[in-house]
Amino acid sequence: MEVLQGIFEGNGYTLIIHREEDYKSFYSCVYAAKHETDQPVKTRNARQMRSDITELEKKNPMYFHLFQPKHFVCDGDHSPEVCLKRDLDKIVKEKKPPTPRECFAAADLLKRCIHIVRYNNSVQGNLKKARGYIFAPIDKNCPESEPICILMLEKQSGSLQFANIHCNGDAKRKLTTSLGVCMNKDHIHCYGLRFANRFDLLFESNISYGKNENEKDLFRRLSIEFYDTEEQSERIRNIICNVELEADNVDLFCKLASNAVTDETTLDDKKTILKNHVDELRNAKKSPGECEIYALSSVYNVDIIVQNEEWQTFMSVLCSYATCFDSPIILCRQELKGKPLFNPHVTHRNSCSCRQVIPEMQGHVGKIQANIRQAICMF
Repeated sequence: MEVLQGIFEGNGYTLIIHREEDYKSFYSCVYAAKHETDQPVKTRNARQMRSDITELEKKNPMYFHLFQPKHFVCDGDHSPEVCLKRDLDKIVKEKKPPTPRECFAAADLLKRCIHIVRYNNSVQGNLKKARGYIFAPIDKNCPESEPICILMLEKQSGSLQFANIHCNGDAKRKLTTSLGVCMNKDHIHCYGLRFANRFDLLFESNISYGKNENEKDLFRRLSIEFYDTEEQSERIRNIICNVELEADNVDLFCKLASNAVTDETTLDDKKTILKNHVDELRNAKKSPGECEIYALSSVYNVDIIVQNEEWQTFMSVLCSYATCFDSPIILCRQELKGKPLFNPHVTHRNSCSCRQVIPEMQGHVGKIQANIRQAICMF
């Protein structure tokens, strides 16, 4: 770290190294940023910061359990609380390093963007070769301010060490533009590949919406978009099925799943209808429809725009628009032997979905808003 301090000072930056090493240094950095101090952070304060971040994750399990667990295999059939708790407990007990999920949680805790700059052997002292990634709070209404800047050193042993970075003398110089290459500078409120929960994907991959166009199953398609692999499709299916069956969601998703539901349908009958629908979906006896698309939009908090006979936007009926990602999912729906196929609508290749041209939907804004209000009134 002392050598790195000299490299950063030679480029006009100050590197604040904390007494805690390896994984604990991340929490020291977050604590120092929160309290705006460049003094060494005490061990108990670093531990308290880790506890605060962990508790924040546990209070929002539906969002944070979407991040692929690092130390616990989950097929989505566990509750969000169980899935997340097992992974977090493993991290704490075995003193594992933070994952991207913890970085996003830290940004939520501080209500401020955190710009993490990766330094490894490929940089070789040339800070222009360093790559960065901005971890933004999920709430887009958080006050805008210069991101906190943290160095992530990848050691040859595979361990990580973190340090705070400050500019020397030039307060107007922005770290996000002056220090290395920021991979998501224009996409901080896009979902990107955050849910894959891998630093290497965030620092090394350019987002390309619509990859593997031959994959047209809805769940496998979204697995590619969210996780960069179709292998998470079953997990997504199970997560969606469990959300539909939650007690608070029965009225809403039952009406979306079946046209036979009326105001006279009893709650027990609604539960039975919805359970039968979900069982058929899990066993691939039934294809996903509007019910599942609304659930996907609500769980992943992303607008899903689908072309059937005409274009229709499915918006979250469970979350605030202030937390909705800027990057929509845009799909063209087709039928083949009675089975729906979903093709990604791509107008700009090798680009984020936020760069795709959204089809014109004349007169749809009022229709969408009415649908959402009607759906919410179903609770």
